[in-house]
This record gives sequence, structure tokens and C-alpha cells, in this order.
Amino acid sequence: MPTYRYQCECGVQFEAVVPMKDHQKPKECPSCKASAQRVIPEDVAGVFNQSVTGPIPQNTGLTSFDGHTDRVIGVSAKQGWDEHEKRVRLKKRVLADNPGASPEALSRNPDGSYRLLAPEERGVHDRANAINSLAMKTLRPRRATAPR
Repeated sequence: MPTYRYQCECGVQFEAVVPMKDHQKPKECPSCKASAQRVIPEDVAGVFNQSVTGPIPQNTGLTSFDGHTDRVIGVSAKQGWDEHEKRVRLKKRVLADNPGASPEALSRNPDGSYRLLAPEERGVHDRANAINSLAMKTLRPRRATAPR
């Protein structure tokens, strides 16, 4: 299906993938939810960002979709870091309440809180980690050696 450009009265331009038979029908604006009419671009002008600043495609600035995508990625990254920092704080709190305990002795509960493993749980945990480590070494692709 082709992609068409729409312009809302609120100023937002957006693109939508629409069947050719429906291209004249107004589309809902993603910003204000009003009906937006299809527009035909007269020309394309802009400067592309030629310096790479990360592992994802760079924002060309040519469409509102680029800006929206950048915001979504930014919000997602912030939420991820906030969750990570929350987990680190919870772990540090449990370790502070149990002097001498190591981070390896922590276990995450189903509710997201942390606790120290009991000694018998710790043994099972250590054996499971050893088995997993051996399995990963076995599954890791072997490097080709040069003929001698």
C-alpha cells in the first residue's frame, strides 16, 4: 500500500499507509484527533544529518514522524533507565540491611522486591550458573583457525 501525507488544521503533518481506494478520505490526526486532509507535496527540501551519533537511523527532520519516533525512543530510554535505577536502589537497600552479604546472594521476588537466598538456595543457584556457563561455552561459535 502507498504512503500518503496529511495535514491537520492544528499544524501537524503526518504520513499514513492507506489503500489507494481510500487515499482521498480524511485521516485522524495523531496529535489532536481531528480530521486531516491529504496534501500533495510540492517539493522536498532539507538537509540530511550526515554525522552518525548512534546505532539507529538518524532523524532527517523531513517528517513529523521522525520527531515523534525520536520522542518515543527518548521516553522509552528514560523509562528503562528509571527502572534500572529503581532496581539498583532496592538491591542496595537489601545489601545495606544485611552487612557482609554479596550481590550474588540476591534473588528477585515475583513482586519485584529482592531478598537474600537461603544457603541451600545459594548452592542450587551456583550450580545452575555453572551449568549455564558451560552450556554457553559449548554453544558459542568456534572461531575458524588458519591452516598451518
